[in-house]
Amino acid sequence: MARSNVTNAAAQKLQEMIKAGTLVPDQQLPSQSDLSRQLGISRASLRESLSMLETLGLLRIEPGRGTFVAASVPSGSGQLASRAMTGRYGKQDIYQTRLYLESIVAGLVADHITPATIAALNEHTTMMCAAWDKGDLVGVVNHDRDFHHAIWAACPNIVLRDLCLSMADEFAATRSYPLPATRPARFVESANEHFAMVDALAVGDGDRAAAMMQGHIRNTAAAAGLTLQPLPHSHMIPA
Repeated sequence: MARSNVTNAAAQKLQEMIKAGTLVPDQQLPSQSDLSRQLGISRASLRESLSMLETLGLLRIEPGRGTFVAASVPSGSGQLASRAMTGRYGKQDIYQTRLYLESIVAGLVADHITPATIAALNEHTTMMCAAWDKGDLVGVVNHDRDFHHAIWAACPNIVLRDLCLSMADEFAATRSYPLPATRPARFVESANEHFAMVDALAVGDGDRAAAMMQGHIRNTAAAAGLTLQPLPHSHMIPA
């Protein structure tokens, strides 16, 4: 099983234990060595799972003390997990770079999109909504990731595609970072933006697809309290 699948499976299992009350608020989790053995995964995969759940507001990691179940469910307080990004780059720069790259990619993809990719994008968004309705935040993040990765995969410029893939870990945190901890209503807006992007791509409207992607990422950043700069000039978005 690929490491990303192992990480997601572990995150899903821990999330379900929290939702079921098997793990209760403020309870300390076993040490990472013990927990990785219990879950049957490597410590590296476990750390990724724990980081994802902390980002989603389900866990809190206290250096020197351990990992604890969050005291309460995410509530729109605007308090974001302090370790939500990797620490390699500042979150402002990560969001801004994502805006630049993904807006240009969306504009390019419009002329090369296939019916199969359109169907996949609609399915990813529909599944994301279903996960949200079930309170499955890990599922929301995974289906959101699959939506954006499907657009990258369709990019005819392999350099741009590979640039997005090389930043996948940093970009991933920008998708999960604001959802539960800031304004929950943002999710509905985000899903609608996904569907609007698909509509633009389906008719080959690169300008509109790029503009929708740019607005989507700016709105997501705004939910995390960040203001992004738009692309400098409209001619930078491929026709």
